[in-house]
Amino acid sequence: MFCRNCGKELTGTPEICLGCGAKPLVGSSFCHACGAETNPLAEICIKCGVRLAKAEVVGRRWMPTAAGILSIIAGAIGLLVGVVVAAVGEIVGEAEGIFWFGAIGAPFIGLGIVAIIGGVFALRRRIWGLALAGAICSLCFPPYSWFLAIPAIVFVALSKREFV
Repeated sequence: MFCRNCGKELTGTPEICLGCGAKPLVGSSFCHACGAETNPLAEICIKCGVRLAKAEVVGRRWMPTAAGILSIIAGAIGLLVGVVVAAVGEIVGEAEGIFWFGAIGAPFIGLGIVAIIGGVFALRRRIWGLALAGAICSLCFPPYSWFLAIPAIVFVALSKREFV
């Protein structure tokens, strides 16, 4: 195996090339099979005929971070709304004689907690499904959190490969 960035021969499958410090498949200047120089746009090495490995996607690392922050903010809004609805519902319910009226805030509190947990997992780039579920749960607090939740869902969905 050869580094696609500097062309140095590598033993085994190292994470980092000792010659240039880059990940071995990040570059596009050399063939990973024979080490020959290649055109960055080429899909097949002219010297050995092997299909060239595509360069790893670089530049999407900000998406899970942004999605996590947006989900946490939307979840905090939902949690706050749930607490306020539960408190006001309890007061109104007590005055009207409907004692379970404060329980209306419980789903908002639950969805807010799931959105916050999903945001934390998005920030850590762990468990893509939970991060997506958190972003979707942050959508459940209309209309003020939609501006946060929709980009969070899109960012989590587009950055699936960033998750471990």
